[in-house]
Amino acid sequence: IFIIVLACKSFVSGSIVVLNGLTHEHTVDQGETFKGIIEVQNTANIERHVKAYQRDYLFDYTGESKHDVPGTVSRSNSGWITFNPELFVLGPGEKTTIEYEIKVPMGDSLTGTFWSVIMVEGIIPPDTTKSGKGVTINTAIRYAVQIVTNIGNSGTSDLQFLGLNLFKNDKVNILDVILQNTGERQLKPEISFEIFDEKGISAGIFKSERRKTFPGTSIKTSLPLEGIKPGKYAGVLVADCDENHVFGTNFSFEIQ
Repeated sequence: IFIIVLACKSFVSGSIVVLNGLTHEHTVDQGETFKGIIEVQNTANIERHVKAYQRDYLFDYTGESKHDVPGTVSRSNSGWITFNPELFVLGPGEKTTIEYEIKVPMGDSLTGTFWSVIMVEGIIPPDTTKSGKGVTINTAIRYAVQIVTNIGNSGTSDLQFLGLNLFKNDKVNILDVILQNTGERQLKPEISFEIFDEKGISAGIFKSERRKTFPGTSIKTSLPLEGIKPGKYAGVLVADCDENHVFGTNFSFEIQ
């Protein structure tokens, strides 16, 4: 491995950036057409070639994410989306926009949230001017821009607690909370965990930042329980998605 690394030359295409966010969310109705743009810039001092293409997107609590062929995911909206251009060249510091259009079909089965991604990737042309021994490694950086469509306010909102895991990391106790979106709409839960001692007195409230979950996806949130002394406790765990959708569970545990 050491010899291979010495023989390699590495080139990184980190000069292509997306300027207006990696999530574009739209609330639409059946039969409606909606247009949007993705702003792209070349921050390098040389010309860059760029390509854009579609993928479906899934992820789970293990950290695995998949960017599969468009139309693979049952709630993919990739077939509703057209965009232009697919290939373009940006000069040093130049900006441009990828224009996309969403045409939502008609159908009673269209409820809840549908999504896919438009990938934006810098292309590194092969260097044919140099020859020699060794291996050349070209690292391409790509952006997955999520195009999310919510069909009005339709679809069920449901969340399931898949697992709770309490463990110690160095000197801090950590509670891992695994959640799965079992409904038809995307949810953005904020996790809060209130701990009560054996006398029923609150020992603290611990919160996480909101994280997005699409239908059929799962996430893991870690809550550091700093300052909690050894003992027996009862906990109330709440996933607050919005004022109309709050999910909770309670359980007893012991910190040794």
